[in-house]
Amino acid sequence: MSILQNKQQSKVTRSAGDDDWVKRARAYHFDPHELLIHMISMTRDNNCLFAYDTSSLMEQYEFLKSRPPSKLSLLFSEHSRAVERMSTSKFWATLAHDIGSLLSDDGDLDEYNVIIQVGQSPNSQRFHAHSIILRARSPYFRTALSKKWVKRDGNVVIFSKPNISPKVFDTILQFMYSGEVSLQNKSIVDALDLLVATDELLLTELSDHVQEYLLCQEDGWLKDNIIVLWRKIHQYESCRKLQEYCLQLICKEPHYLFDSDEFLAMDETLLIPFLNLDNLQISEVEIWDYLIQWGIAQIPSLASTHINDWTTDDFDVLSMKLKNCIPFIGLNQISSTDFFDKVWPYRSILPVNILEESMRYYLKPSCPPKPVVLAKRLQFDSALIRPCHAALISSWIDRLGQKRYLYEEIPYRFQLLVRGTKDGFDSKIFHEKCDDKGKTVVVMKIHSTGEVIGGFSPVSWMTRDGYWNTEDSFLFTFGNRGVVEDAKLSRVSRQ
Repeated sequence: MSILQNKQQSKVTRSAGDDDWVKRARAYHFDPHELLIHMISMTRDNNCLFAYDTSSLMEQYEFLKSRPPSKLSLLFSEHSRAVERMSTSKFWATLAHDIGSLLSDDGDLDEYNVIIQVGQSPNSQRFHAHSIILRARSPYFRTALSKKWVKRDGNVVIFSKPNISPKVFDTILQFMYSGEVSLQNKSIVDALDLLVATDELLLTELSDHVQEYLLCQEDGWLKDNIIVLWRKIHQYESCRKLQEYCLQLICKEPHYLFDSDEFLAMDETLLIPFLNLDNLQISEVEIWDYLIQWGIAQIPSLASTHINDWTTDDFDVLSMKLKNCIPFIGLNQISSTDFFDKVWPYRSILPVNILEESMRYYLKPSCPPKPVVLAKRLQFDSALIRPCHAALISSWIDRLGQKRYLYEEIPYRFQLLVRGTKDGFDSKIFHEKCDDKGKTVVVMKIHSTGEVIGGFSPVSWMTRDGYWNTEDSFLFTFGNRGVVEDAKLSRVSRQ
């Protein structure tokens, strides 16, 4: 039996004391019975409002009677919007298709009034377009095609874009005409070229879409080519999403920057934003080492010469190359041993004020360092692991599964108890420094392979006989590259 038949057979009479929902219906000039029929249809056809499907008008009626006023307000609001949608029809798909058809090869060429020469020989192409569409869709063309700037050949505007490839411009033109763009079969490099072009043409909507597409890629290309990506997008204000991605990635996993094959060829302007990060999870002495490598690589004459053979002029050249980068190194966070071994040989490249303050800091530790040698970065005292590893270990301790702590979020303080290269590797020394300290993490590197391995114990180490049972201990390895992607975890079975 259909809904209409149910309506005809059901005679529902209400007195002046009608339920609130009926009063609301009549206040909106809706017939309650018609409203019930409409809402049943909406529920069944659109799966919206209430997930309630019935063929009985009376059941639906009783159901609506029991709804609180707030739910009924939503019901009437949704009904009003549904009626409005029916009275105002929008045919976007048809509109986009019809306008997009203007780009078809068999279109009427007499209707085009713009010729755009794109690319450079031998990779160049001529496109025809309509100024009214270009101006409506792009703020860039709105200005470029104004009477003040436009160049004409008769009634046709002649325009040139040599810095955009024909392949990219074809995609942009399709987007401006039809509102559609497909990135599925495009390479990451093509997508980046498209992104750069959207910035120039002020196509914000398309720029956001391309960035979201790139960020959703899971093949590791962005990480492995982080410098290529940064070089491409660092100067464009519209690429903030990808810029934030790059900065956050290097904060957590700086090896993607410093161990990249592209690192030594980076321009200074590309490097400084990373050196300026407050929470770069790498020790200052490591940053110093990388910076020295980078500086030497910029000067071919130094790359092939040992430091002992350098002249005063050689140090001066390196000093000039690194003068804008050195202030970003927190020399006060480098141990006195590392300072003597790794910084002191290059002391002549340090600005005088930084060298003086560094010496004062190391010779008189009670004096607080001045800002010229004070870094803002988080400190993490380990020669084998970085803050990103500590964050992952903390996530394992708390059994977070796929979720991971950021370094600044971890609920533990990692305090160095013993360092083999400084304190020695004797077991007696280990127990003297580590016994009865509570939860501990032991990390070591295998000399022959370079593999970083370790383990976590939730109970204290002890030299006396006996042992504790625990289900929370685990072993781990970070492989010989020391990157979190290579991490492997082995837990004690709870069975």
